[in-house]
Amino acid sequence: MDYISSKETAGKWGITQRKVESLCMKGRIKGVERIGSMWFVPKNAVKPIDDSIKAVKQKNKKMEHNTTIDANRIVGMVNSTMAMEHMPLTDEDRLRLHAVLNGEVTADEVVRQLVVKHRR
Repeated sequence: MDYISSKETAGKWGITQRKVESLCMKGRIKGVERIGSMWFVPKNAVKPIDDSIKAVKQKNKKMEHNTTIDANRIVGMVNSTMAMEHMPLTDEDRLRLHAVLNGEVTADEVVRQLVVKHRR
């Protein structure tokens, strides 16, 4: 099996050498070898998932941001389609769509509300 140093591994994975050594000490990387004070990592080793609190928070924040962007994009696309039919979305319609896309209310509930509103 071919090995590379912790420094080379750090460069390959885009993390610090100290983080690689910490992962080695914790047994998070399979097949590592320690010779003296140096850690050697198998060349084909896979970078472990970063489960630090900071990384999880950053990932969640990124997901929230992407969800907001996606919701805005979807509402914009629906509005464009409706505008082509000469029925652009009202502010109230946009709020309803955002509520559905953010999971605050089900689409069935919104449809029921619209049916009641337009039945009058």
